[in-house]
Amino acid sequence: MKTKLLLLTQPVVLVLLTLLGYVKTTSAQTLDVTPCTRYFKITDRLCKGDSLSKDTWHAFLQDKAIQSYMADQGVNDAYYESYRKSMQIVYMPQKDSILRRRLKDSVSYWLTYMIYQYKKNEPGMKAYLKKITDNPAAYFDASYRYAYTALPKRAHRKLPDYRFSIIPIHNDAHAQDKWIIYTLLCAYFNDSNRIGPLGGHELHHALRPQPDFKLAHQDESAATVMYVIMNEGTADMVDKKYMTDTAKSLLPYQRYFQEFFDEGKRIMPRLDSMLQFNAQKDTVIKIREYLKGTPFTSGHVPGTYMSYYIEKNGLKAKLLPHIEDPFYFFMMYQAAAQKDKTKPYLFSDTTMDYIKQLHKKYSTKTSSAN
Repeated sequence: MKTKLLLLTQPVVLVLLTLLGYVKTTSAQTLDVTPCTRYFKITDRLCKGDSLSKDTWHAFLQDKAIQSYMADQGVNDAYYESYRKSMQIVYMPQKDSILRRRLKDSVSYWLTYMIYQYKKNEPGMKAYLKKITDNPAAYFDASYRYAYTALPKRAHRKLPDYRFSIIPIHNDAHAQDKWIIYTLLCAYFNDSNRIGPLGGHELHHALRPQPDFKLAHQDESAATVMYVIMNEGTADMVDKKYMTDTAKSLLPYQRYFQEFFDEGKRIMPRLDSMLQFNAQKDTVIKIREYLKGTPFTSGHVPGTYMSYYIEKNGLKAKLLPHIEDPFYFFMMYQAAAQKDKTKPYLFSDTTMDYIKQLHKKYSTKTSSAN
């Protein structure tokens, strides 16, 4: 029995904004930031000493973009209530002593720290939103240009049917059903660092051709984990090089490259071991088992690690015509690792023989057609 592989792409995200809660259209793309306007009205009242009622907070959270994004985060009512209370501590003047005490321990009071970044940077965020609103076409163009740097020419096109929303809560992004949702905190700092790569990362996910393999049951597990790693690894070629420890415009926890790289290096032996097991057993393994031991299971680990060496060793151009092929991505990494003098991790012969078998079984016709 053969099953068609369903490859889910819910990447982590980009960053486009307009200012005062209306929608603008440029090049058929739309930017919606109505939640930002509502949020700033709430924070204005809080800064004057007013509290944030449960009813007001609940009404704010009913925005469809917020609902979609937060559903992806898997939060519950207790989280929302904690967020509301933290909002009051951050913004209300009469709670300043509590705020100062919490900011000394950002690990224990992560919500407070994150919301404080919104408060501290509100003037800059408003100016940033106005800048994007005044010339949204330039922002989209920059994002597309960066996306194209990790795509073959056949994928250099526009996505006029995609919509983009900006929400001023939390710090990350969510993409689903031609709808990309960014948080203002993520957008503001990443675009302060460099305009375009974050947007390019997310557009890369949407623009990259997708594989259309019909997998035998015993191959589903290995093929899917390789796709998940390639999915983020190729997109990470767009932006992670700009998110290093030298990117001082980013908050410290937003400098993802080194953490993803280090986690990737650490997890490679386990990934290799699990693929060897897969090669010898007709067993479907859960995806998380391949990457067990790292908190990052979306594909950035070890995707960032592998793509770094592919690009460093001059094999990116060879990869791009096969950008949708997870087996080819792994083969290019192995070739890069063999060339690199720093001796990055090499997959075992058993694993590579298995990957080459899968490539021959599923990819040869697709690759030659491209």
